[in-house]
Amino acid sequence: MNEKMLTKGISCAGKRDSNVGIAPTRAIALAVLGLALGTPGCEQHPSPAPVVEGVRPVEGDSASAPPQREIWEVALMQGSRVGYSHTVIRRLKDNGHDRLLIEGTMRLAIRRFGTPMTMEIRFASSETADGRLLACESVISQAAVTVVTKGRVVDGTLHLEMRTSDKTTRTTIPWTPQTGGFYAVQQSLSRKPMKPGERRTVRALEPGAASIATTEMVARGLESVDLLGKKAELLRIDTTTTLENQTIRGNLWVDHAGEIWKTRTDMLDLQQVRVDKEEALRAVEPGQLDLAWNTAVPVNRSLDRPHATRRVRYRVQMDGANPAEAFASGPSQQVRSIDPQTAEITVVAIRPGQSNSLGSGANAKKQVAAEGASSDLPTPQDREPNNWIQSDHPAIVAAAQEAAGKIEDPWQAAVALERLARQRIQRPGFSQAFDTAADVMRSGEGDCTEHAVLLAALARARGIPARVAIGLVYSKQSFLYHMWTELYVEGQWIPMDATLAQGGIGAAHLKLTHSNLSGASALTCFLPVAQVIGRLRVEILEVE
Repeated sequence: MNEKMLTKGISCAGKRDSNVGIAPTRAIALAVLGLALGTPGCEQHPSPAPVVEGVRPVEGDSASAPPQREIWEVALMQGSRVGYSHTVIRRLKDNGHDRLLIEGTMRLAIRRFGTPMTMEIRFASSETADGRLLACESVISQAAVTVVTKGRVVDGTLHLEMRTSDKTTRTTIPWTPQTGGFYAVQQSLSRKPMKPGERRTVRALEPGAASIATTEMVARGLESVDLLGKKAELLRIDTTTTLENQTIRGNLWVDHAGEIWKTRTDMLDLQQVRVDKEEALRAVEPGQLDLAWNTAVPVNRSLDRPHATRRVRYRVQMDGANPAEAFASGPSQQVRSIDPQTAEITVVAIRPGQSNSLGSGANAKKQVAAEGASSDLPTPQDREPNNWIQSDHPAIVAAAQEAAGKIEDPWQAAVALERLARQRIQRPGFSQAFDTAADVMRSGEGDCTEHAVLLAALARARGIPARVAIGLVYSKQSFLYHMWTELYVEGQWIPMDATLAQGGIGAAHLKLTHSNLSGASALTCFLPVAQVIGRLRVEILEVE
């Protein structure tokens, strides 16, 4: 395969070209979920809109191959129009062989804490005439950050390369002809349209992730479907996708030929509807949807000095699911199921050498802390640099050495690094979703995600294992989605939040999950947020 046929794009295609319309909804939703994280602050300084090279074949017969087909869709999120997608399919020759090139672009415009922002996702894949994947590329561009992922199949192995600022990492995935690429679901429906009552399973590379997703499809029946003012009788197909042990549900609506006209995912209620070019390009006002405020979770009462609390007991309810399965348990947070949709979560502020106050007695408290520490030891990935946490970057190494290199006590070193991470980010900004630590060192701008990755990088550079935590934080009688950092100090993971820089945190954070951000993509770390967003109710029961 001539790799120069692909310049920039997003992940991989499936089996043939007659049904490649709806853009990769799950990947888009995961990228956008990063925008839901953050806490409001001072006046913002928006970054310029992204500029990304177009996906274009660059040499050989492919350079002049006309589009065989173009497909346009409108994107809606929580009922608001937020952008469009455009897919182009070309038949071409490469060294005398028939090839299929699929190129696509999606552009979104929304607000985050009042700040207008744009996101652009580009994708491309090349495959043989009979549908075998050869190569794929992706670009996710948001504000000043561009994440490029390239893949190629060689001798039964998919070789993936991910590039962010100042770091390139590589990984491999065993590959079989039965595993599809980016458009595998669409191509499966095109090859053999489903009938009511039929079930089907498709395995495919998930866009932007170094992992395989399994999608179970169940065809239901014909429904009258609204296609932005037009009605059509379409077959509804319910989908259940398993990715990184998380379940994502959605729907497809297809015609008798297996053509997808509308798709929806539970994540952010993101929908895509096929339209003509003029309708797709109609201007979108970013003010229609403020992703951060629209996903805030109101609380029944206020917390006085929330980040100075020592212990808070919450009741959390979740529509259609058990919150006890969504929130993490550990030394600082204990989750107890009350009924299938209710849990009590007790959070305590912990510091090295201090006893916790989880549970109902001293033995219970020690047991929870001991179990949390012994079963959750640091991994090599918690210590090593990666695409997002570039702890080997010279500027980060130098800063960590200057701030904490001479401090022998690891906790005091951690506090000094937390303070430094806050000081380094001089300009709060919500126009970016997720910068790398090296980018933050250069720009000095960001919000909670930038504070979290920078502190993790500084800690690893100092030799302290670190990872990011994802969940919610209390702010003005609401809980907002948030990211902070956990450092492994004196035998246990200690939560720290460089957004606050108070030498550790209180009991006003609710943790969903943690991640060391290793691997070919950080997008999957937002999957737990996708499971709960828009479904939570929180009550404060007891405060110390």
